[in-house]
Parts: sequence; structure tokens; C-alpha cells
Amino acid sequence: MWIELRGPESCLYRLEDPWEQPLGRLEQYLQPISLDPQAYGVHQQARLVGPDLVGVDRHRRIVEETLHLKELTVAHRRRIVLRSLLPRVERIDAAVCSLVDIRRWSGAYFHWFLDALPRLIAADDHSARSGDTTLVIVPSSLQPWQEESLTLLGVEAGRRLPHRPPGRGGLEVRRLIAGVAHRWHRGGQAPFDAISPWAIHQLASRFSAAVPIPAAGSAPKRIFLSRRGAPSRNVVNEAAVMALLEPYGFVAVRGDRLGLAEQINLFRGVSHIVAPHGGALTNLMHARGGHLLELFQANHGVRPEFFQLAAINGLDYRFLLCPNVAGGQDIQVDLDRLKEWLAMTL
Repeated sequence: MWIELRGPESCLYRLEDPWEQPLGRLEQYLQPISLDPQAYGVHQQARLVGPDLVGVDRHRRIVEETLHLKELTVAHRRRIVLRSLLPRVERIDAAVCSLVDIRRWSGAYFHWFLDALPRLIAADDHSARSGDTTLVIVPSSLQPWQEESLTLLGVEAGRRLPHRPPGRGGLEVRRLIAGVAHRWHRGGQAPFDAISPWAIHQLASRFSAAVPIPAAGSAPKRIFLSRRGAPSRNVVNEAAVMALLEPYGFVAVRGDRLGLAEQINLFRGVSHIVAPHGGALTNLMHARGGHLLELFQANHGVRPEFFQLAAINGLDYRFLLCPNVAGGQDIQVDLDRLKEWLAMTL
């Protein structure tokens, strides 16, 4: 059974690049695009097979949504289906939705919030329609922000199934809820990693309802997201950058030192963000308006994820390609360009 939550979405994003830089993959988004409907499947007596929990329905067909943007060879598909026929199988008499990723990305901050958690929209919709609690397979070892996110979204310990590889025949469930179609575009109408505004707003609204709004003035309005200590994309001239930004009220912030609720509240009220490309910008899903300057390392290229989140939530977006420091993955910011951005936005 196929449940449609939202019909096709149309998006048209705009970008102003005052420095005429190579746009890379952003060019794909500067034209009208049509996103696939947001929908999910309910598969009766399905199996989750192998360590990455690939879905196989009772008709011995791969449940494509469980592949999550990953193509499998014909031979690999055949092996998975054959394993689903083995008699040694575990069973759970419940509806189940898996947040475990065949690409093993769910441990990354961005992919957890943008690829894993939107599947809860489907899980909770099924629970509301059926009256049955949908259990959720989660990584076996949750990081603090994953634990906090699940708690804020109402997925308490009793609904969680810690991931472990099932027996050779897989894990059979009464119903497999095969997640919302977010970032799942196979019809050629949108880039494969286009983000659904509807799904983002659904998820962000649930977080917003769960996190109290802090007292006015308790969080900075202008921030520089530091990656100090990260393995790549550190700003080597961060001290000079902050010397330029601080007189305008900017504060250096490290997302990895804040709890999830603190990050949500920070981005709720922010007006100006300067940040190297990185997972902390996932919190743009909680922003409403403002200005963003995203710093890319030149040899990493320009990527569209946070451009989309900025456009979805009404932020004025600009980016700056920064040269890599010789022999490493860190970057150096052109202070003259940064001055120009400040003049444009303040």
C-alpha cells in the first residue's frame, strides 16, 4: 500500500553571486524543478535483510526506499532476495521503520537530520492512521545529539530497536514502513539530492514545538561558526576573521559544544551567519530569514545542501570559494571579500 502525504512540489531558487565564482552543482537549482511526491509504502510481512537492513517485500521484491540513493548491481540484489528466502528468520509482530542507512551515513549530523529523521514523518503518520505504535530501528550506539533529537520528537526508549545485524534469513516484521520520499528523486525531474521544503518544515515544526523559546537577548544574533579542532575546513586565519567581525557584534560559536536545544534556539533568532561548509549548518532548518555567507574550500567544490535550506527558510545566501592551505584541507578567508559581504548585508 502506498500513502501519499504531499503531492509534487515546485521550487525555483535564486542566487546572487557578486564575485562571479564557479557555481558548480548550484547551477542545477537555478531553474524550475519539480520534486517527487512525499510518500511512503506499507509492506506487509516484509523482511529486512543483511547488516544494512535492505527491505524485501513478501513478493520477493527489493523495497527501493530502503536503498537510500544507493544503486545495487543485479547480482547483489539477487543475493539479498535469496537470503530473504532462508528459513532462519527473526520476527517482530509490529510495524517497523528503520533509520539505519545502507550508506552508513546516519552517524553524521547532516545525514541524521536530513535523511534519517524525516522517515519519522511516515512512521508517525502510519501510527496515527492505524492506531498501532510504529517501532523505530536506530543506530546501536547513539550520539548525544541523536538521543536528544529522538527524545524531542517523542521517540522514547520503548519505541526504539537498537540496530544489530539480523540472522541469515533477515528480520521479518508485520509491516515495514518504508520512509518518506525526501531526497529520493528517480524520475529525472529534480537533482537526486533535492530537499523537500515540506519535509523540512514538518520536521522543524516538531522540534520547534518541543523546544521552549528562550528569554529575549539570551543568544547572539550574529555568529561565526567555528570548525576549530575539526579534521578539515578549519579557517587558518580565524583570529583575523574574528577581529574583523567582532566590532559588528559577531560571536564565534562551536556547534559541537552546544546541546541540540541550544543549537535550535541559536538558529531561531540569528540574523547573520558566516560559516565554513559543515554539518552545523544543518541547523538552518530552524532559521527564519537573515543572511548567510558559506565558505567553501576550493578543491571541495560548491555544494547545494545549505543553499537549499537557506532558500527554503528565506535567508539571503552568498558563498565564497576559499583557497586551500598548502598540504591540507584547511582554508584561508579573503578578508577583503568578507568586508564586501558585511557592506552588502549590514
